[in-house]
Amino acid sequence: MPVEDKFIKNIRYIAASMIEIAKSGHPGASLSLAPVLHVLFGEVIRIHKDFQDSEYRDIVIVSNGHACPTQYICLALHGYLSMEDLKLFRKINSHTPGHPEVFTPGIEASTGPLGQGIGNAVGFAISMKKIKSPAKVFVIFGDGCYQEGISHEVFAIAANLNLDNVVFIYDSNQITIDGSTELSMNESAEKRFKAYGFEVFSCQGEDIHEIRNILAQEQKAPKAIILHTRIAEGCSKVGSYLTHGQPLGQAVVDEFKDNEEEFTFNDKMVAYYSHRMDQNLKYFQEAEAKHKTQKFNQALESVFEKSKNVYKNHKKNTDARPTRQYIADTLDDLRACGLPVLGGSADLASSTLTRSNLEEDFNRKNYGGTYIRYGIREHGMTSIQNSITFHGFYKSFSATFFEFLAYGYPGVRMAALGKIPNLYIATHDSIGLGEDGPAHQPIELYPLIRAAINIYLFRPCDSLEVRFALWFGLTRTETPVVVCCTRQPVDPVSETSIEGMEKGAYFLRKTEKPDLTLLATGSEVPLALRAADLLQKLNLSVSVVSMLSFELFDEQSDDYKQSLLDSPQIISIEAAATFGWSKYAHHSIGMETYGASANYKSMFDYFGFTPEKIVDKILTLMKHSEK
Repeated sequence: MPVEDKFIKNIRYIAASMIEIAKSGHPGASLSLAPVLHVLFGEVIRIHKDFQDSEYRDIVIVSNGHACPTQYICLALHGYLSMEDLKLFRKINSHTPGHPEVFTPGIEASTGPLGQGIGNAVGFAISMKKIKSPAKVFVIFGDGCYQEGISHEVFAIAANLNLDNVVFIYDSNQITIDGSTELSMNESAEKRFKAYGFEVFSCQGEDIHEIRNILAQEQKAPKAIILHTRIAEGCSKVGSYLTHGQPLGQAVVDEFKDNEEEFTFNDKMVAYYSHRMDQNLKYFQEAEAKHKTQKFNQALESVFEKSKNVYKNHKKNTDARPTRQYIADTLDDLRACGLPVLGGSADLASSTLTRSNLEEDFNRKNYGGTYIRYGIREHGMTSIQNSITFHGFYKSFSATFFEFLAYGYPGVRMAALGKIPNLYIATHDSIGLGEDGPAHQPIELYPLIRAAINIYLFRPCDSLEVRFALWFGLTRTETPVVVCCTRQPVDPVSETSIEGMEKGAYFLRKTEKPDLTLLATGSEVPLALRAADLLQKLNLSVSVVSMLSFELFDEQSDDYKQSLLDSPQIISIEAAATFGWSKYAHHSIGMETYGASANYKSMFDYFGFTPEKIVDKILTLMKHSEK
C-alpha cells in the first residue's frame, strides 16, 4: 500500500474510533473527507500553532461541521490538539465538540447550521483582500450546505467581488439524512458554479493526485472543486446513508486498523506532518519579519479613551429627526479616531443611512474601500460579517431594516455563541416605519434579541444615545451589539445624559417619592416625558427612565438598579411586543397585535401611542392595580 494511502487509512481509523468512543457522531463524511483534508493540511496550507492570529495564515473551514473529527485529527498532527483531546470528542468542556467552535485551537469558524461556513469563508477572503494578505481560504461543504439558500447568497457575493483567494470544495456524496439527494434536487452543480463565473473543476474524492493538481493551479476567480465522494469511503458500509449520523460499530472501525495498538498515529505520518510544521514555522517567521498589519484590538487599545469623545464632546440635536440620521456621521467620527471599520448593508445604504460621502465601496476594482454592497442577502451578510470581525483586523458592521435582521438571525446567533463582537445597525425599528405595513414592522424582534445570550440591544432616543450606542458596539471585544434606530422623526430629549446612558438605563426625570415610574425606549421616550407632564397635572408624582439597553443596565450594581426601580408602580412604554418587560415593570404598554399600513402619526394614534392615550391606559392600569 502506498505510504499516503496508509496515512489516509490511519486518519480514518482515528476518526471512526473517536465517534465510536463518543457513541455518537457522523462517520460518513468524516471518512470521505480524509484524502482532501490530508492534502490540504499535509502540503498546501500554511498554519502554525505559534502563529494562530497571523495575517499570513491560510484558513480551512469545514462547513459541514459534523465531519469535524477529521479536521480535529489534522489539527492534532499540527500540534494544536492532543491525542487526549481526540478521545474526549463530544465530551463536556472538551476542545473537540460535536461541531467545530472557535474556542478550539486552530478552528476558524463555528459551523453546524448548514451553509454558515461558506459565508464565513467569503468573510475571511474579503478581510484578506482588505489587508493585502497572500493567504487563501479553503471551505469544504456537503450537499446540505449546497442546498441551503445562504450558499447562493454568498457564492454570488464572492463572484461579484471576484475573490480569487477562496476555494469552495463541494463534498458531493449525493446523500442527506433522508436518503439520496435525488429526493430533493436535480440541478447540475457544475453549471451552477459556472453561472457564477467560478473556475470549476471536478474529480474523485479518492484521487489525491488530481486533488493536488487542481489545488496547485493558478487562480484568477473563485475556485469550485466538485469532489465526487462516497459516504463512509474505505469501510464495508460505504454508500449507506445510515452512516451519516450513526457510529459504525467496532467491527467496522477495526477494518481501518493497521496494528495492534489502539488509537495511535502512524509514526511516518507524524514525521511527515512534523516536517510540514517546520516548513510553515520558517515561512511565518520570515513573513512577519517583513510586515505585520495592526490588529483591531491593538488599534482599539491605543484609541479607546480618545474615541469616547465621539459622544462626550457631542452637541445634541435640538430638532426632531429620525435617529437613523445620526449614524453615518458617528461612524465617520469613530473611523477618524483610528478604529478600523469595514461595514456594509443589504441594498439599503440610502435607507439605513450608514454610508457617508467620505467612504468608497469595497469591490473587485477597489479592495481598499470600506463599504460592502451585500445586495439583498441578509443571511449571507451576517455570516460573512462574522469572519471579517473574527479575522481580527477590522470591526465589521452590517445594516438593514430591523425586521429583515430576522433573515440574517442565524449569523447573529453564531456571533453571540462565538463571542464575535459585530455591530448590527437595525433601522425602521417599529410601527413608526409606517405605510409599508406590518410585514415590515418588527414588533416581535425586540423580545427575540433580548432573549439571546451574549448580545446587547440598544434603542436610542436621540443623537447622544445613538453616538454612545454605536461607540459601544464598535468597542466591544466579545459581545455583538444591535442598535435600533427610527425611520420617523423623534422629538429632541434635552434630559439625556452621558453619565446615565453609560449605565444602560437612567432617570430623565426623577421625583423623590414617585407614585409612578415610566420606562421607555427610543421614539417612545419623548412620549413618556409628555405623558408624565399630563400626569403631574393630575397631582401624580412621576419619574421617567430611558431604558437604552436592558443588558447594560443588568450589569450595574444592585443598589443602582434598585434606585431606578424603587417605585410603587412601574409601567413600560414601547411600540413593540411586551414580552420580557416584566423583569422590570409591573405593567406594559406595547403592541398586542401586528401593525398596519398608514403614516407614522396615524399609526401611533391608532395603536394608542400618544401622550393622551398613554395617560388613559396608565390611569386604567393603576386603577386595576388598586383593586
